[in-house]
Amino acid sequence: MSPDPWSEFFIRTDERGLNALRDAVDASVSSLAHVPKTPRSTRSIAEIHHAISALEVCPEEGIAFKDVMADLGERVFANGVNPNDAACVAHLHPPALTPAVVSELAVAATNQSMDSWDQSPAATEVELLLMSWLTGVTGLPETGSGVMTSGGTASNVLAITLARSQAGERIGVDVLETGLPLEAARWRILCSDQAHFSVQRAAAQLGLGRDAVLPVSTTAKGAMDPLALDETLAAMYADGLVPIALVATAGTTDLGAIDPLDELSARARANAMWFHVDAAVAGSFVLSTQLGTRLAGLEHADSVTIDFHKLWWQPFSASALVVRDAGRFDLLRVRSDYLDRGDELAGMVNLVGRSLDTSRRFDAAKVVASLRTLGRANFAQMIEHVVDLAHYAGSAIDAHGLFELLAPVSTVTCVFDAPGFSSDDLRRVQQSLLLRGEMVLGRTVIKGRPALKFTFMNPLSSTKDVDRLIGMVEAEITTDAR
Repeated sequence: MSPDPWSEFFIRTDERGLNALRDAVDASVSSLAHVPKTPRSTRSIAEIHHAISALEVCPEEGIAFKDVMADLGERVFANGVNPNDAACVAHLHPPALTPAVVSELAVAATNQSMDSWDQSPAATEVELLLMSWLTGVTGLPETGSGVMTSGGTASNVLAITLARSQAGERIGVDVLETGLPLEAARWRILCSDQAHFSVQRAAAQLGLGRDAVLPVSTTAKGAMDPLALDETLAAMYADGLVPIALVATAGTTDLGAIDPLDELSARARANAMWFHVDAAVAGSFVLSTQLGTRLAGLEHADSVTIDFHKLWWQPFSASALVVRDAGRFDLLRVRSDYLDRGDELAGMVNLVGRSLDTSRRFDAAKVVASLRTLGRANFAQMIEHVVDLAHYAGSAIDAHGLFELLAPVSTVTCVFDAPGFSSDDLRRVQQSLLLRGEMVLGRTVIKGRPALKFTFMNPLSSTKDVDRLIGMVEAEITTDAR
């Protein structure tokens, strides 16, 4: 069969091909008209299941793309969550910036594979340029660099992988080649009791086991207590254990707390621990003169997680791990005859040597497109605005007779409960608002205490929106009580 009948299905950059692409883009954009004008579709779980199950995944004969997109719009996009709505406040789930969304079309169309320079020459240079800029704004030295990852979890796993390999290197063991030595049974990773679960996941995946992660007590704000860290270290040494990494958090998932990075970095150096900062939430504070001082000590990190698909407003997925010494990536590198041979020409960097992935998307492009379009001042003002919204919500809840703030607001989250109401009451409030499509409200547990949570990610939201959200929760919980 002649290949000509298939040419319409592939990207072409001649005039005819680009016109066809514009028509396809129009069909895709039109499908977005079905996105709900509420935080979530009002359809029931069963209705959504029925709508999706009726989709024919692979018909014998193809369907016109405009009809495919219209169907996806009516069945899928109409029944999803709308992160652009002010009442979508459950998670660190941002609305996406237009420059990032639109640039993804070009990223997908050109389909650069970020594992080797010969598959992505200019794209590799862009990613390296972004990593160089990141090391600069985080205060890391010029020896630093990094790599894009799929998310904060992937960045944290990569950082702890490097820490584990460094621990092996110190006793003359190449962990990647020979596996864990007997001494690894004594290796421990320390983090706060509010740290992200990906720290435990990393320890499990790396053969150390989740029990190798020792949680350190936190203050009332949810930040790691340095004195509690000292006590934990003393108890470890008494038991013959070896601390190999200290993970600090700059913006915990629930309370948004920022650990005292300066104090923790000093303890990491004194105890020869790899110092990793999970700044997935608050990493963007480096763009703000007003907020950046809260990250004092970040410059001492051995590695830093930056999550662009949080308070940088990028579409999923876009994260990064930056390290203070790019040479440390050699702890991860495995040569391959077909890809990362080691005999590349000067200046050629194969990013697969830094990544736990092989093929990767050119996600750095949308980040750079956004940064260049908005500029630092706009980013800083948007970050400061959502932080201000969270503080406003905290003050309003603190003054409210029905609710109680569980911790002072630190970043963009506001966690509270309703004394006199049960865990089941809070669950019903959250689920009822969700099922009716009125609010995507967070629900969590803080040190055994059930709680509700607002997470403010939308710079277009206002204090009036905050007042409305609090009123909605109040009305729902008191209605349940009646």
